[in-house]
Amino acid sequence: MLAIGNTRIRAAVFDRDRQIVAKYACVHQDLSQLEAELCDRNFVKIAIASVVTDINTCWHGLGQTQIIRTSDVPLQNLYPTMGVDRALAALGAGEIYGYPVLVIDAGTALTLTGIDANQNLVGGAIVAGLRSQFTSLHHHTAALPSVIIPEDLPPRWATNTTDAMQGGVAHLFLSGLQSYIDDWRSQFPDSQIIMTGGDSDRLKHWGLSVDAVNSDLIFWGMCHCQ
Repeated sequence: MLAIGNTRIRAAVFDRDRQIVAKYACVHQDLSQLEAELCDRNFVKIAIASVVTDINTCWHGLGQTQIIRTSDVPLQNLYPTMGVDRALAALGAGEIYGYPVLVIDAGTALTLTGIDANQNLVGGAIVAGLRSQFTSLHHHTAALPSVIIPEDLPPRWATNTTDAMQGGVAHLFLSGLQSYIDDWRSQFPDSQIIMTGGDSDRLKHWGLSVDAVNSDLIFWGMCHCQ
């Protein structure tokens, strides 16, 4: 299974019992290294899901390769421009944790995707991810510095620029997400809320209230498309 995201390419190798036995990840520029690392494996089936359509791998075009698109995902009411990564993560979460389910994907973009008990898309939201928020502040202002994302939740009220940037982004980010979670729980009190993506562990460490973190949702979704 190969998932090509906005920033990284991730791969998961499954055995015949549909268990993940190996995982790999690289940035786009290191694709050739990933291909070299896996080129000696004789894969019976290959599935690729990509949100970056101009990236081609050595596995594209092979007879055993399936290119998964949003229209292939067996959920109802998905719209044509919805990212296949969102659709697959939602499918994977629903199949593992049950429906209804809300998926928060905390990557380069942060997305929320809600699926009801009948596997219909309720709706969702898209906003710049945590790292993108910090990068945007630095790149689009003349005086604000580049700052790191803090490991621990910073204080809400700051007395210097760096702390003000860290605290402002962190608390407003968390508050917005928690508002979506609270609204979803009011509509679907029996729903599981599952988080995935590169910043998911950090957001949970900061106190975001979710039921589970699972970095492999997209791969489980791909499994259920075959």
